[in-house]
Amino acid sequence: MIYTSSHPAQRPALLPRLPQSPLALVVITVANTLLTWDLRRRTRRQLKNLTDTELQDIGLTRDEAYTEARRLFWQG
Repeated sequence: MIYTSSHPAQRPALLPRLPQSPLALVVITVANTLLTWDLRRRTRRQLKNLTDTELQDIGLTRDEAYTEARRLFWQG
């Protein structure tokens, strides 16, 4: 069966339902936050190592990359 609608009510549920336990929701929220922070930290560290050509490919200048790389991981 092919689903072409983007309306959530017309698509099958592909993700498991969130747990009903408040503790489980807290654990999931904390885990998601930690994963987001880690991804930001790694991505920003990699920005410092990109060449000027690679930065140009992603639409950043050296100064913009440096500014972003200096941001702390919890800063969105």
